[in-house]
Amino acid sequence: MIDEDVMFNLLGNETRRMILKMLSLGPCYTTEIAEKLNIGQKAINEHMRLLQEAGIVDLYVQKQSRGSPRKYFKINKRIRLEFAMGPYSYTTVSNDALDADISELPDEFPEFKEIMKEVNKARKIKEISMLSKTLGNLRIEHERLTKAKEYVESMIGHVKLQCINVCDEMGLDDSEKRLVLELIGAGGKLSIGDLSDRLKVDENEITDSLKKLKVKGIIKS
Repeated sequence: MIDEDVMFNLLGNETRRMILKMLSLGPCYTTEIAEKLNIGQKAINEHMRLLQEAGIVDLYVQKQSRGSPRKYFKINKRIRLEFAMGPYSYTTVSNDALDADISELPDEFPEFKEIMKEVNKARKIKEISMLSKTLGNLRIEHERLTKAKEYVESMIGHVKLQCINVCDEMGLDDSEKRLVLELIGAGGKLSIGDLSDRLKVDENEITDSLKKLKVKGIIKS
């Protein structure tokens, strides 16, 4: 997994974002990237070094029919980065795509079985038109799931807003309110150390606030 600060530092650079957008369409070599972006090759080499060290891109060498072997860069096939922010949410996710357990998904979502059959069939197809149809069907399914995710996230926002209103009615101060919301968001399964890291507050302060909330009957233990 990539450290959040490292990720934002890397993606905060416009050139690196343009490079990753290029690589999302397929592997590229350094000179090709430099020419398309109209940026010096030395600068591109430095960007690629940083992206490679972070584990975002991989380097491989491919022999050419003429001339010297060429170094290509591609996005690491294991990486999945997501960032989402809303009025009551802030989430960054860095997953190892190859380690993700998706074996039980077809049982939870029966409609996926037909999609898997179509994808497996597409692997044997060499006609662009048929592959395009399969890709189109997958995009439709992705859009459907994205809408469902957006709906659930909207409902989460509504519930969090209700929690804030309840905290206000209880007369909690800002620090107590943030602590309660953090606990609720995590289902109450956070240690004092976790809360300290998330809220950037000393553990002793967290402990004192928890005691006060317990006295007020807002939390148990």
